[in-house]
Amino acid sequence: MRHWMVRYVCSVLALWVVCSVGIGVSARPATTLLMAALVIGLANSFVRPILKLLTAPLNCMTFGLFGFALNAFLFFVVQFVVPGFKVESAVAALFGSLAMGALSSLLNSLLSDKPRAA
Repeated sequence: MRHWMVRYVCSVLALWVVCSVGIGVSARPATTLLMAALVIGLANSFVRPILKLLTAPLNCMTFGLFGFALNAFLFFVVQFVVPGFKVESAVAALFGSLAMGALSSLLNSLLSDKPRAA
């Protein structure tokens, strides 16, 4: 349970940074960040594997680069599910999904709950 909570908090913090940078992603009010991070996580857990399977030939033809477009698409669609979360353009969705993924990965690696060797 703790591992899941650490990952969720890292995602919320990463989404907050993405919204603060000014690349076209916004969340108003601030509690929207909690819901948007949850929906993005659920979409990446349940919807993304199905879409990856359906778009596997296209992903192979583009040497995996279509995965970035798929992430941006899921990031963009979240605005229709979460009221108050807005993504202004496809470019903002692409940069937002890339930045959120990189930041949450960095935070997860720094705050991992693995026991450290002494």
